Amino acid sequence: MAMIESSQRSTWRNADPAMLVTTLLLIGFGLLTIYSADDRDLSFHGAIFKQALFTLIGLGVMVAFAAFDYRYLRMLSVPFYAAGLLLLALVLKVGEIIYGAQRWFDLKITSFQPSEAAKLATIIALATFIAFRGPHMKGPLSFAATLALAIVPAVLIYKEPDLGTALIFLAIWAGMIIIARTRLIYLLGCALASVPIAWFAWNFLLHAYQRDRLLVFRHPEDHYEAGGYNIVQAKITIGQAGLFGHRFADLAQFTDTQKLAVSTSDYAFAHAMGNFGFLGAMALFTLYLLLIWRYLRVAQLARDDFGQLLAMGAVSVLFFQSFINIGMNVNLLPPVGIPLPFISAGGTPIVTLLATQGILQSILMHRHKLTFGTG
Repeated sequence: MAMIESSQRSTWRNADPAMLVTTLLLIGFGLLTIYSADDRDLSFHGAIFKQALFTLIGLGVMVAFAAFDYRYLRMLSVPFYAAGLLLLALVLKVGEIIYGAQRWFDLKITSFQPSEAAKLATIIALATFIAFRGPHMKGPLSFAATLALAIVPAVLIYKEPDLGTALIFLAIWAGMIIIARTRLIYLLGCALASVPIAWFAWNFLLHAYQRDRLLVFRHPEDHYEAGGYNIVQAKITIGQAGLFGHRFADLAQFTDTQKLAVSTSDYAFAHAMGNFGFLGAMALFTLYLLLIWRYLRVAQLARDDFGQLLAMGAVSVLFFQSFINIGMNVNLLPPVGIPLPFISAGGTPIVTLLATQGILQSILMHRHKLTFGTG
């Protein structure tokens, strides 16, 4: 018994406390932002109470995944991935429709967004397949199979419709395939093919409102009532924040931000800057860079291909979502409805992000206990 307890303590000592501390700081930043954006509502029905509750649930899930040997996920990858696809297909039939999008299951006490869980399931499925194929990834069929694993859930999510989240699956694939033992010519071929594919998607796949959204961001002031509204308000909020922000004073005293919609989700960064100013934005950037570094460290220290690929999938999600969300908030990129990790409100996203981080901790904690093939 003493030897078992000593082994467990040794395993937990391999965890990364810096990753956890950085994440908790980001979550605290997010809770303060949500508190301000939701009119300081501390009731049980307020956004901050729900976010805090799901954060606690997510932390519990994170601990559970950290204690669980991540290598067993290889055996669960097929049922996880199949369940993810099933839920994505099912939500198109019976999901709750909000603002014209059918992305959520109404569970009465809360809602569940299957696309978030599908991200993690896809990362696990891709990591399992690529690690299993190993040097055979140099073959064109193996390469094409990995792309199919990402495209199938992306297509289902696009039909909700949710263009932004669908693009995340392609980012996950790109981040993971780039470290796979595949041929450079395949990657170059994908890069070249992306041009005609983008042309075809623009002309035949994208909805009219999606094309408008992708164009309006260039001159939002000229299309104020047709999609430029939030972009303009975000620019006003960020531009008038100053060095220190307004520190939870009523932003309506200083800007026109009372009209900024989705300030707890898509435009949480703009609202956060209104409160914390330029220094707050720099602090947020620093936290994201630190967390990406800790994720990359997991990829570096992983003792098998499977663990390394899982870490790169997590890096892809964190980097892509942060980059796109902040880019659209400062009007450098078109708004595509991607939330800011750990900052934007949302129960399913925060639980999924923390579950993913639990897997990364598991990779560190179990890296010295290789008892079967590493793939």
